[in-house]
Amino acid sequence: MRVLIRADASIAIGSGHIARCLTLANVLRNGGAEVVFACRALPGHLLQRLRDQGYVAHGLPERYPHEQSGAGIEARLPWQADVNALADAVAQAPRFDWLIVDHYGLDAQWERAARRFARRLMAIDDLANRPHAVDLLLDQNFSAHAVPGAYAQWVDRDCQTFLGPRFALLRDEFQCQPIVIKPKVKRVLVNFGGFDAARQVYATLVALQGFDDLHVDVVAGLHNPEWAAMSALAEAHPNWHVQTLVDDFFARMQQADLFIGAGGGTTWERAALGLPTICISVANNQQLNAQLLAEAGIHLYLGPHEQLEPQRLVEAIARLIDDAPQRRAFAERSRALVDGCGAQRLADALIGAVGP
Repeated sequence: MRVLIRADASIAIGSGHIARCLTLANVLRNGGAEVVFACRALPGHLLQRLRDQGYVAHGLPERYPHEQSGAGIEARLPWQADVNALADAVAQAPRFDWLIVDHYGLDAQWERAARRFARRLMAIDDLANRPHAVDLLLDQNFSAHAVPGAYAQWVDRDCQTFLGPRFALLRDEFQCQPIVIKPKVKRVLVNFGGFDAARQVYATLVALQGFDDLHVDVVAGLHNPEWAAMSALAEAHPNWHVQTLVDDFFARMQQADLFIGAGGGTTWERAALGLPTICISVANNQQLNAQLLAEAGIHLYLGPHEQLEPQRLVEAIARLIDDAPQRRAFAERSRALVDGCGAQRLADALIGAVGP
């Protein structure tokens, strides 16, 4: 089976789309599939990371003619220009069995035109806000599962949908035992995605300054805009460690008693581990999911970062440090959502559709 994945990463977009596609790609490759990526060479792209892991990764143009400058992550791409660029990139390749698209800026127009590249199409979405013309759609968010008919108006009746955290694209290591909930929090892990354009890591470290007994692990993005300020804070706290590009993030999560982070892809990693979380959304597309999870008792949600008063974060940390029953309740409810097998479920569906 041959699979083409169209997804982007950048300082503005973040790294989550590539991260979850890479997880699915690894499962497909382990099953014998050939997987190829096509990504725009935007500032902060991850093309080399994909190549370092043994994938062919085609670089598409950083800009297209008439493209809006400085557009947000949900802005529509010039779909015809993107299809043309993809055609140039894979011109020498035979037709693929599957084309997987994970991009907020592409919709049914692009998907119909992209049929030339593959026998079947799959879309990965989080927003349920635009039409799709695909054979299979994945939305791993709790909101897709909790809101009845979230995609009824956006996909054809014959489109197969995989909705909810049961299908979350997690690495195999997250098929694991839960962490132990201790009487008191001793280790805190802070991470707000691959780039943290919202500068929320630094704001969280400022809030943690008064908790001298805590061991704080910080995993910050390579292009974090507050790197110097965070490093200065860490130097004043011997039990703080600020790092980037770590290879042992899973192990750090296992060692943590409390996670402070965003409402993106790590939501499901935390759930699989039963890791109690204070969540702060750093993008509009995270807000509904984070709010619904909070209402279901999965985590403590403090709202969008731009509306968060610093003292609220301080108070939330202080409250959860000694509240083992609350942290245990978060852990048990989150573990019930995610078993870590979502990527294999999707891979089985893709392989099964192609047949022997």
